[in-house]
Amino acid sequence: MTAMTFLGTGNFSAPGRYWNSFVLDRTVLVEPSPTALPHLRRCGFDVGQLESIVISHFHPDHTFGWPFLALEIYRAARTRPVSVIGPPGVERFLGDMMRFGSVVDIHEALMDMPDVRFVDVDGSWQEAGGLRFRAIEVDHVPDLRCFGFLLEHDGRIIGYSGDTRPCPGLEELAGGAEVLVLECNGAHEPKTHMDMDDVRALRSRHPDLPLVLTHIGEGIDPGDTPGVTMPDDFQPLTQ
Repeated sequence: MTAMTFLGTGNFSAPGRYWNSFVLDRTVLVEPSPTALPHLRRCGFDVGQLESIVISHFHPDHTFGWPFLALEIYRAARTRPVSVIGPPGVERFLGDMMRFGSVVDIHEALMDMPDVRFVDVDGSWQEAGGLRFRAIEVDHVPDLRCFGFLLEHDGRIIGYSGDTRPCPGLEELAGGAEVLVLECNGAHEPKTHMDMDDVRALRSRHPDLPLVLTHIGEGIDPGDTPGVTMPDDFQPLTQ
């Protein structure tokens, strides 16, 4: 069984919820959202124990917590190396963020530390920071590469959709996962996200796959849809 703790479950607008981010056990952070660091502290997680930080794409609700997390990584009494995993160019993107924020010295210090590494996904099964993973490209918005992930952790395959609409990549994720953390932003035009009709349709195609909703928009209600869980912020789940 894998423990997941949701540091936030909201979408870009965060209506009544904080921005989407979660932790697998105590070692894998998925999405350094704007509130990731204070919520790690609130939930009792030690940044020094993180082994992997996973980024699905470069939108700000998924990445703008990085400068604060980077400083904590630099200062932490870490017991193990940490890998920052993301789309091609992840080190450059995060470095640019630090430069724009006039804290490039922190980024350069991290780059000089042999136990901090940045890993571009390549679509194959890869291993970094003690985590075996595969990134699968999904359809979200034009002109930005976005990825979902299969994360092999404690002998189980946890899927994570990132931000997506229905697409072949999402079907591949669902087919390879034992549980799927799935975005459900709600109706959006042009269509760039999942809504509850999409969730129910995916569930009908994969009836034995448990779905855990995150990146939740206003008014989302799974009701009695079987096999679908919608956690609250700071809620731990065991799957």
